[in-house]
Amino acid sequence: MTATLDIAATRTGTTPAVRLTGVHKVFGHGRAAVTALDGVDLAVAPGEFVCLLGASGCGKTTLLNLVAGLEQPTAGVISTRSARPAVMFQEAALMPWLTAARNVDLALKLAGQRRPERRRQVAELLDLVRLGEAAGKRPHELSGGMRQRVALARALASTLGTAAADEPGLLLMDEPFAALDAITRDVLQGELLRIWRATGTAVLFVTHDVREAVRLGQRVVLLSSRPGRVAGEWVVDGLHGAPELAVVEEVNARLREVISSHAAA
Repeated sequence: MTATLDIAATRTGTTPAVRLTGVHKVFGHGRAAVTALDGVDLAVAPGEFVCLLGASGCGKTTLLNLVAGLEQPTAGVISTRSARPAVMFQEAALMPWLTAARNVDLALKLAGQRRPERRRQVAELLDLVRLGEAAGKRPHELSGGMRQRVALARALASTLGTAAADEPGLLLMDEPFAALDAITRDVLQGELLRIWRATGTAVLFVTHDVREAVRLGQRVVLLSSRPGRVAGEWVVDGLHGAPELAVVEEVNARLREVISSHAAA
């Protein structure tokens, strides 16, 4: 097992990879103020895959940005054990003038890795996402799905490549497959699960797709319509067939209830 992938051992840790306690987020001031999140409590264990579900505008992306440190909470506490949480968005956002390998290398370089170690880790991560043969290609030479694989390798480089042995990786994913066609999305969902199992990184995955959430997550957390509050939670680890479909229906029903309650308010 390589140094990068040895971090899978942290999956058995007990202190959360990230914990939100009473988190509020308000944008603006006075009458123009908008409350995006209202008293959110959430914890993600090391190595756990949690899907954050909710209707558009419920605060899912805001919550992810707070965990990433891109925004600061108005109130409440966010604590993480990961030195470098990484974010993956709908768009791959690769540097168009850099090859796939150099896009991944850039994340390691910014983290202070030395060149020989970077070269080894870049090759390892591209192999992990099954793009070793595309290392020398630039983004315009890659399909949408391949670009997202490079973005995933880059995110893993950010969160795993520099973590200490007692720091679980933390990957924040904001609807990363939403812009892809159904077949490519299905393939990448399976690939993400394979990579998650191989690396042991904690994942907080934002989606509005109930089926995607139940298929990918070990736990599904539903946010209410704005202001976002935790409105439901389901353990879905290992569900298949009829039990999985039953949970999808239950979550869908609760989501419809949340949306209807908001519309009637």
